[in-house]
Amino acid sequence: MNEVNLWWLGSTGIVAGLLGSMLGIGGGFIIVPILTLLLHLPIQIAVGSSLVAIVANACTAAGAYTKSGFTNIKLGLLLETTTIPGAIVGGFAAAYIPATVLSGLFGLLLLYVGYTMVARNYLASDNIDVTTDSNTNDSRLSKSLSDSYKDENIGKKVSYKVNRTPVGMGAGFGAGILSSLLGVGGGIIKVPVMHLVMGVPIKAAIATSTFMIALTAATGAFIHQHNDNLKPFIIAPLVIGTIIGSTAGVQLTKKIHGDWLRRIFGIFLFIVAMLMFLKTAGMID
Repeated sequence: MNEVNLWWLGSTGIVAGLLGSMLGIGGGFIIVPILTLLLHLPIQIAVGSSLVAIVANACTAAGAYTKSGFTNIKLGLLLETTTIPGAIVGGFAAAYIPATVLSGLFGLLLLYVGYTMVARNYLASDNIDVTTDSNTNDSRLSKSLSDSYKDENIGKKVSYKVNRTPVGMGAGFGAGILSSLLGVGGGIIKVPVMHLVMGVPIKAAIATSTFMIALTAATGAFIHQHNDNLKPFIIAPLVIGTIIGSTAGVQLTKKIHGDWLRRIFGIFLFIVAMLMFLKTAGMID
């Protein structure tokens, strides 16, 4: 592999690590298209390499987020109990459900969620304490999942309780299904679910999603290793760039206002929705 390609790989890793750690999405949406469309690598190699880079990204970012107190580990482990079974179901269902139909429906869903993330004035704001209704059926579980962190941007401690955990777990199951069916990272679904449905502040949702991605992406990477889809000369510059980008992304997340992060994530959802519609129309693979 020539020097230009190595620089491309490293630069791709930096961008994917930066955005992936800032938004809690992993970065596969950036890595896979570049490896396949620009560098003309086989899709299996691109996906396997992306998963390893995502693991490096998630582990780097998750460690920093956890050290800063952003990550809600208990919530992440709880949601993984339904997300992983959903991913298994989605993997089997992928053989029977047309991907183009799902892409179109998923694109519509992302447009709605993206609009909600961008347009609404109040969504689990990081500026105030977030509470839950003590009369809800899952209030005991909500209290056990309560957490807090120090937000450098607003200079105060943010405390919150997790609302509607049964709904969130059900949504996690659906997120796992869609992730396997459409080949999308779970973070693009988990972050909005935690933020919009469960009332988790956006920074905590991003950090918790990153922690979850570190667990799930490693499983896929092991499978691709078994299938001989991991090539060290491709992975090495990707991982180096990803670690650099994710380190910078974590620092930016700490300093950016939560409302701006929410809007950036919403814009990202709009872009992904457009890609889904193009895929439905057969204009991209």
